[in-house]
Amino acid sequence: MTQKIILLLVLLALPWSGAVAQKTYKWVDSQGNVSYHDRPPSIGSGYQVEEKNVGSKRGGGDVTDTQKAPVVLYVVPKCSSCESARNYLQKRNVPFAEKNVESDVKLQEELRAKSGGLSVPTIIVGTKVMNGYLESLLAGELDQAGYPNSDTDKTDKAGKPADDEGFKAPTQ
Repeated sequence: MTQKIILLLVLLALPWSGAVAQKTYKWVDSQGNVSYHDRPPSIGSGYQVEEKNVGSKRGGGDVTDTQKAPVVLYVVPKCSSCESARNYLQKRNVPFAEKNVESDVKLQEELRAKSGGLSVPTIIVGTKVMNGYLESLLAGELDQAGYPNSDTDKTDKAGKPADDEGFKAPTQ
């Protein structure tokens, strides 16, 4: 009897052990507004579209990693937007290189070559360049690059689960 139950449990678990993937479409309109959808826009809608397969694979997540999409943050001291971008990257546990361009002419030339200007913060995720900091845009680019989203791991400063957690469904 227990062998039948074990076999039944194993058979029920099999569909969840394979690869699960879906396509995500990043739409960018003529004003530069970005949105993510599970379907492409209609033909002739005027959107720039990027398509990416996302999902999990047996034994790990998406294969995209920091070697494929390194993150670089160009900053100057006393810049509140630079501080916000740094804090967000740290909160999300994204490894990044921070480059202070205030008095380094070579870094200023590098920034100008990569972004077309000298605005800070400038954030580069792989080949994507973002002038300025907008959390939702950065979050989307990090998601597309395959960085894990730490929003699902809500902890307080002491590393304890936050009080507002409530019921959590079991993960597979």
